[in-house]
Amino acid sequence: MELRHLRYFVAVAEEKSFSRAALRLNMAQPPLGRQIRDLEAQIGAELLRRGGAVLELTPAGDAFLREARLALAQGDRAIEAARLVANGRSGVLRVGYISSAFLLSCMINHFRQFRAAFPSVKVTLSQMTPPTQLEALAEDRIDLGIMHAGYASARGFMARRVCEEPLDFMFPLGHRLVDKTILRLRDLAGEPFIMCSRASSPFLYDRLMAAWQVSGFEPNVVQESDSFPTTVALVASGQGISFVGREFSRHFTQAVKVKPVIDFHFDAGHDLVWRRENNLAVMKQFLDFPVTREAPVKKPKPAAARTGVRGAMSMKIAVD
Repeated sequence: MELRHLRYFVAVAEEKSFSRAALRLNMAQPPLGRQIRDLEAQIGAELLRRGGAVLELTPAGDAFLREARLALAQGDRAIEAARLVANGRSGVLRVGYISSAFLLSCMINHFRQFRAAFPSVKVTLSQMTPPTQLEALAEDRIDLGIMHAGYASARGFMARRVCEEPLDFMFPLGHRLVDKTILRLRDLAGEPFIMCSRASSPFLYDRLMAAWQVSGFEPNVVQESDSFPTTVALVASGQGISFVGREFSRHFTQAVKVKPVIDFHFDAGHDLVWRRENNLAVMKQFLDFPVTREAPVKKPKPAAARTGVRGAMSMKIAVD
């Protein structure tokens, strides 16, 4: 039995006429009649009562009609589901990411807008270190990775830069350097330093160490951290100082103090990473999805800034 047999029977049952059903199906009447007789022979039961002015369904035909409609609807859904997956409008996208990735507005916007545009796509997220992401990509356990820039492309994976930002330094609240107007690397000499572990972020670790060596700075590393949130917690609790992406810092203003160092310039970034041979349609949709940059929320000016000369003096005092 094929789906076409079900369509033929449903048309005859709904039209209550072989001639009208044949016209609806755009086929000749005799072949249609033979197909229905073949269907009855396969089932072993009469489905239609013939001979009257109008075709009538037998009890077996009535039961078969209900199931035939369900089967045809399911078949249509199966076809549509396959088309959506083939076009990247449905399916599952498996993503590995480092802990800092979703502190970036560019990544937050990308996932939020993609979700709104493709509600039938299920995105699964797994936090992983960059080395673990590369293993998972190679073993086809994830489709896409989000990791520190430059790490994956040097190992033969495809990569696309999604953002870059300078690094600043973060201090526990009340640290002696927090109120210093201008900071240089030499001011950080001897400070207990919390460093990302090389095992969790080898590429970033090596880049930072090389950059500090060129600058003549040797961090006094007293502890290593396996994730960025852990680093923030360690700094906030007074265990030492560390580095932080400039955009990340806006999330932690209540826990730590972030300040730039004027004689150290280091750009960090994040890449989307995938296997060259991965042709998953939904991943291509995600990579090619045009993200609209959201306008920053305008903060109301403080009252002091709207009160003329007195306000201007107050603002100047605050800046000084």
